[in-house]
Amino acid sequence: MKKINPAAYDDGDPFDFDLQAFIARCWELRRQIILFATVFSLLILAFSFWIGRQYSSEGFMRAPRKFAEYNVQKAAFWDRETLHRYLEDNKKIGDVNGQYLLGSLSERFVQAHVQAVLPLSKDDLRYITDAKGMLDTIGILGFSITFKDRSAENAQARVQLMGDYIKDTMLSEDLLDTIYTKAGEAKAKKQQIDNLIIQKRLALTQASSRLEAARLIAGKYPEASKMEARQLLSTGSDANASRYLSPVAQLVGIETEIADLKSQLTLLERDAEQNALRNEFYERIDQGTRQAKTGSALLAEFVKTAQAVFTGKDLKDDKTREIYNQLMVIAEQMRNKHITEARFVSGPTLPEYRSGPSSLALALLSLIGGVALGTLNVLLLDKLRAFKAGRGNPAFDEELGSEGESLRPVQVA
Repeated sequence: MKKINPAAYDDGDPFDFDLQAFIARCWELRRQIILFATVFSLLILAFSFWIGRQYSSEGFMRAPRKFAEYNVQKAAFWDRETLHRYLEDNKKIGDVNGQYLLGSLSERFVQAHVQAVLPLSKDDLRYITDAKGMLDTIGILGFSITFKDRSAENAQARVQLMGDYIKDTMLSEDLLDTIYTKAGEAKAKKQQIDNLIIQKRLALTQASSRLEAARLIAGKYPEASKMEARQLLSTGSDANASRYLSPVAQLVGIETEIADLKSQLTLLERDAEQNALRNEFYERIDQGTRQAKTGSALLAEFVKTAQAVFTGKDLKDDKTREIYNQLMVIAEQMRNKHITEARFVSGPTLPEYRSGPSSLALALLSLIGGVALGTLNVLLLDKLRAFKAGRGNPAFDEELGSEGESLRPVQVA
């Protein structure tokens, strides 16, 4: 029986590490290690420089608004259909930066690149008792927008494009909310005014009947008009006090009441005519908003619809011109709030230098990583070759076979 090779079955600790043998083997394979380390170092350096060293553009867009308004509108910022519509309307759907924003847009993406700027810092809020109420009252000042890219021009263009898109989205959301609110108010007011007109006409009819009755009574009792003022006093309630007045005094009171009712009825009829114009406008613009539009297109549609509704109407008439002016005021307020006042007060900057770790730091890290990966790769390949060489050696296979026979358990009789 052949002897077992003690080198093949070492009883030592499998976790022991022979540093001298490791260094000696690395020295023997130094040419391969240097080659692999150089390749890996260059790859790591190129990749880290490509990813870590980019141009960073920043910009602060002034857009003050309440927190409640911001929280309602911000969900539309990461809606891809809204962005696609904006890019298409502004003929930037084929732009490389537009495609980048469209492909990357998400809630996390917007939160990473767009930050709402508060009027107070976290340190300031610690000294305010009702910090939440204070922030709800003040709101936000605007947005800080930051983008990085391998091209300085692309980074700047993305900041500008994102800012313009946010402005347009806020305009669209605010104007739509105003249209829907005003349209509902106009419809509800139509019924309210109609009911008030009915009530005033009924009161006017009743007052006219009482006036005729008072005239008949005054004709029957002409001497009643000679009653002295002290004789007109009553101890009854105010509702019944008029019964003790002279017929002439009652006539004066009823005629005064009729004059007031006619004046109120005239105002209500004027309000009804104005509300009819207002309702006609909001019904038309409501039909136009059923198809989604960008903020700028919606504002243009708002003004165009107002001009169409009032075409052929006498704008010299005060009640007509008043409604037209109200609609134009809404359009002007939206334009000032979301186009004129919402603007970049800082940036977008055009960076001159790349941001991130220095070139020396990247080179050192790449060298260390390249040497480590190169050494590991060469040693793994060396082990693999040694294993294949051992499996292909007949003497080694025969030795393992005889060893297996000698280690076969013997059954005890």
